[in-house]
Amino acid sequence: MTQTQDPSRKITGEQFKKLSRALFAYLKPYKRRLLQAAGSMIVLALIKNLIIYVSGPVIKGVFMDKNEHLLRLVVTGLPVLFVLRMLVEYTNAYLMSWVGQKAVQDIRGDLFDHVHRLSLEFYWRRRSSDVMSRVINDLNNVQSTVQFIPLYGIRDVLTVVGCIGVLFYINWRLALVSLIVLPAVGGILGVLGKKMRRASAESNVIVGEISHRFQESLQGITVVKAFNYEDQAIARFKVSNDAYFSKMMRYLRATAMSGPVMELISGMVMVAILYMSGKAIFSGTMTTANFFSFLMGYLTAYVPLKNIGNMNSKLQQGMAAWERIHQILEEKPAVVVKAETKNIEKLDGRLEFRNVGYKYPSRDTEVLKDLSFTIDPGEVAAFVGPSGSGKTTIVHMLLRFFDPVSGRIEVDGHDMLDLDTTDLRAHMGLVTQDTILFDDTVYKNITIGRPGASMDEVAEAAKAADAHAFIEAMPQGYETVLGERGVKLSGGQRQRLAIARAIIKKPKILLLDEATSNLDTASEQAVQAAIERILGGRTVVMVAHRLSTVKNADKIFVLKRGELVEKGTHQELLALNGVYKGLYEAQT
Repeated sequence: MTQTQDPSRKITGEQFKKLSRALFAYLKPYKRRLLQAAGSMIVLALIKNLIIYVSGPVIKGVFMDKNEHLLRLVVTGLPVLFVLRMLVEYTNAYLMSWVGQKAVQDIRGDLFDHVHRLSLEFYWRRRSSDVMSRVINDLNNVQSTVQFIPLYGIRDVLTVVGCIGVLFYINWRLALVSLIVLPAVGGILGVLGKKMRRASAESNVIVGEISHRFQESLQGITVVKAFNYEDQAIARFKVSNDAYFSKMMRYLRATAMSGPVMELISGMVMVAILYMSGKAIFSGTMTTANFFSFLMGYLTAYVPLKNIGNMNSKLQQGMAAWERIHQILEEKPAVVVKAETKNIEKLDGRLEFRNVGYKYPSRDTEVLKDLSFTIDPGEVAAFVGPSGSGKTTIVHMLLRFFDPVSGRIEVDGHDMLDLDTTDLRAHMGLVTQDTILFDDTVYKNITIGRPGASMDEVAEAAKAADAHAFIEAMPQGYETVLGERGVKLSGGQRQRLAIARAIIKKPKILLLDEATSNLDTASEQAVQAAIERILGGRTVVMVAHRLSTVKNADKIFVLKRGELVEKGTHQELLALNGVYKGLYEAQT
């Protein structure tokens, strides 16, 4: 079952600080460029405030006093100032864009790396579409936050701070009146910010649901059309689509409200400033030049202050998205490799389960119960039993996708928990019922477990798997691109490529998880013949529903509800007249 965050819950101040620190950690390596950007922001703020300070005297001198010398000075100096401002703004924007792109590149890389190192149990709890939504949609929101909030936020804050300093220098009484707008704006942004962050978090969750609906229908389009399920699929998608619209409108209502409210407050303050300035000019305590400078300062501060209000919505959206990404980065693998492990250079292939018990985290019942058995090197061992008896779980535990809840698993007498998983899996080959092939060449698909293998080695493995002939008949042979999930191949061809992929590693332990269950009779016989050719000298663990494929196994273990109920050869088990014989007679 998919577990997601509760988007309606409130983020505490401490949690917000933790998220901010985690995000800033990705910016820290680029602090030099951040400092350079900060320097350009300071220069930009100084230029803006210099223009504010001189604007009053310039307006009075040129347009009221008709000072021609001052006019020539302004016409000469302003272009230089504007060019300087352009260069500083370009530097500022380039540096922050570079930092933002690099930080998000690092997050994306860490996310991809971390997801691949999590245990298989993680993928059972979460939909792949939800993870993809976080990698794409949420990361885009984080990129906007990292790139544009510092770029425009810091610049605008510095501009506002500088303007306030100029205002106090010109007339501290009027400056105090103008500052009334700041706490009012801060309070509004605080209230609206919580609403925006919550609505954004909820909408991000629904985006994951929308992605899931799309992916589910596209992957199952054959079933959708065959069963006339189009209308139901569209109806289910409409529910998620409508929910997303509703949540986004909640977010946008809060965003739309911030601007008009700020303008109302600022307008009322402006009226007060005009009244007090007029009284001061009439009484002679304030000059006209100072009034123009003060007015220019207030108007200059108003625009970035309004921008800060608008950026608050982007910040809340970005932090809600970052929380969802950080949640995955905080996931811990269920299988933990010890700091010091034993490396296996040579493996004999002896496997032993000692009183092994296992229970999936999402289930209450045990999948395996006090399971004990031994498979000697070179033996072919088969596990059979009804669906849900724990057969595939044994294969997953041998690959160490999960660790036992009780008991221990030994490989050549070593506790599996003492071995490095990468080293252990290097000695194993796997063929499953659902063959996964990648959108790459035949060569690359076969050499996944052994990159860099020569073409002769690949061809040898393909011949052993009875795949060489059909590969050679392809348009580009081993360089043919197979398409998504190997759609260009039949089921039997995909399975024989999977066998070639397994045996090119020359594994000492070969794991076959119902390798022929999805095939027709002719393909099953071809694949079974290919499997039998490669069994010699390997320890083989087979999971099978079709008992005809395990008759020649050295040992057959019969499972029922996670317990070992029978074991022996095919003939010995038939003689017991128990579970195995019942399964065999039902199939024959």
